Amino acid sequence: MKKLLLLFVLFQLFRVSDAQEADSLKNYVLEEVKITSTRMNTRLKDLPQKVEIIDKAELNSIPSENLAELLKKKTNLDIIQYPGLSASIGMRGFSPSAHSRSYTLFLINGKPAGTTNMASINTQALERVEIIKGPYSVLYGSDAMGGVINMITKKGTNRTSGSMSVKAGSFANLNYNGNITGSLDSKTSFAMGFSRTEQRQDYRIGKNNLLSLSDKESNMLDKASFGDVMRNSKYEANHINGELSRQLNDKWSIGATSMYLVANDIETPGNYWGSYGQSKKDINRINLYGNINGNFRSQSISINPYFTSENTLNYTDNTENGFVSFNSLVNEYGLKIQDNIDLNDFHILVGTDLDIYDYKSERFKEKATPTNPYSPNHKSSKAAAFTQLAYAIGGFRANAGTRFDYITYDIARNDSLNGTGGKENYYALNPSVGAQYTFPFNLKVHSSFGTAYSVPDAFKVAGYYSVSEYFAAWDFWWVKKYIGNPDLKPESSATYDFGLNYVAPNKFISADMTYFHTKHKDKIIEYTLGGDTTSYKNANSSTMAGLEYLFSTNFGALFNDKFKLELYMNFTQILKNDVTEGLIDTQGNDSIVIRHMLYTRKSNGNFGILFDNYNGFSTRLHARYIGSRLERDNFSRLRPDINPEDYYTIGGYTAADKILEHPDHLIFDYSVFYTIKNKRFGITISNILDENYTEKDGYNMPGRMITGSFTYQF
Repeated sequence: MKKLLLLFVLFQLFRVSDAQEADSLKNYVLEEVKITSTRMNTRLKDLPQKVEIIDKAELNSIPSENLAELLKKKTNLDIIQYPGLSASIGMRGFSPSAHSRSYTLFLINGKPAGTTNMASINTQALERVEIIKGPYSVLYGSDAMGGVINMITKKGTNRTSGSMSVKAGSFANLNYNGNITGSLDSKTSFAMGFSRTEQRQDYRIGKNNLLSLSDKESNMLDKASFGDVMRNSKYEANHINGELSRQLNDKWSIGATSMYLVANDIETPGNYWGSYGQSKKDINRINLYGNINGNFRSQSISINPYFTSENTLNYTDNTENGFVSFNSLVNEYGLKIQDNIDLNDFHILVGTDLDIYDYKSERFKEKATPTNPYSPNHKSSKAAAFTQLAYAIGGFRANAGTRFDYITYDIARNDSLNGTGGKENYYALNPSVGAQYTFPFNLKVHSSFGTAYSVPDAFKVAGYYSVSEYFAAWDFWWVKKYIGNPDLKPESSATYDFGLNYVAPNKFISADMTYFHTKHKDKIIEYTLGGDTTSYKNANSSTMAGLEYLFSTNFGALFNDKFKLELYMNFTQILKNDVTEGLIDTQGNDSIVIRHMLYTRKSNGNFGILFDNYNGFSTRLHARYIGSRLERDNFSRLRPDINPEDYYTIGGYTAADKILEHPDHLIFDYSVFYTIKNKRFGITISNILDENYTEKDGYNMPGRMITGSFTYQF
């Protein structure tokens, strides 16, 4: 079967289509895109900072049901995806986490996305995705330590156009969506869309490994999992989006964007063994964004109110008798005002932000019988003022800015958590600077420096809760307690990077190599208070350093762009990722321990080959490399074949720490599309070699999936 699939891929890859319908994506010019995540409407090629764009053409050519899948197949970000429509993302050595606010900031049209779960973002509503690597607290405040992901939604157009599509495939997957853009009159434009995705069968886990595994590594995956079914992994999600804008006069315009997610009965297996119970959850989220824009000869003003609300219901189990065991409601709202001023070679940005984050939750031990929640209700208010100056002359580009934040953190009283509540105030001043110079022949040198910060999560400050599970096979209760630390300090970081970039005049070759180095102070980590109780503390510091590589070559550029035959590679190599901790031994003596970071991959990336004849036929063979990573073994009782000698005992760890080094994996995907007139047919094979792999220990990912698609464009 594997050989037949590879032969099919090779045949399609070099096939020349006789289709008559030209692909309109050919003329999309990336270099002139003005990205909005800098808040300065700056062209990509003028930015000293490291920026990557997933453009309209790639959104159409890379099969993906949500943003997490798209980023996996395009970027070198550290991504964890779980069954149950959940995913988290890390950048530049910052670990992805699904259990706390992220070090990566997620935006929609430059405003908070209202979620850090990228699996719940539908790509059908997006025009492009902007990825800025490095700290950007100077423009956006907290949570931008690793970088920024800004999703730009589809806008209205003068000419009415749209599409309807349906996809169906393995594990009873079904997706249908539609969108339309156009205008109501000469001054009013609109965009609308909907999408429904279903996986109506539990997915099957892969049963092969391209890279050889040791017996220990096979035991980590669990040998019984190869070819097995991930039970309780079905889900459905419904997305609706809309945009309306109106030009009031030759200077002022107004607009509004809305997005709505309804995803009920999302099955959550907990892990492969179902040891946390097999349950379900509902996610409902609404995003509302407004904008008032004024454009003058050398000045543009933007006023942007926003509101997002996400309600998540978690059930005890996936039966009719299940009840809501945990309910959370997160509201984010605020106002962002900025003024861009052009003064010949100088560009000045000044602005102010007001952001409110309001968290409420309830937890129940029986139906309608409350118990202590995981975290007290809390609200944070951030008021900020910022400015940035950009300068350009000849081949030299530079920008510099600073931001001042005043943050108020209110924690509500909660007797069940033994929490008296309280109020914390934080002040933060964060600068940023970047410069680049373009030499003759398009060789560019770029560098940037910036600082960032992140305030502690409320549950890490004032939480108290316990988790327990009974294992009948061993007649054993597993219990773990968590307690907050009221003395936690905010985390802070300082990052610099330096890189070389080259783009051939005819775009035949594009390459970039960037070195980054981050010093992360007062990093908050878990530690054991004793017995089964875990708390949080500020580690002394952590250091992350690495190299990022981007390379592509388009052989079609040698033939007057009559076709596109592109080889591409996007790779991150972590050179250092250590955390330094101050410990006190049993005799009361101080000691310093340097340990390798947990839950981050040592390397990850993508590479592949893309062919497009610009006449209706395109195909892509893509590979995703997942590097090894360290994780604490939380399933030792479920994997009796893992022995003490299997644990990782270098990098500051001992066998008592129960650290496992998980293996690397290589996952191949293939897609082919054929367009004739206004009809597009496609076949996608995900994980074509049927790899059994995990992105998070205990959560084996889907095996081979085959999907067919049909799109009608009008």
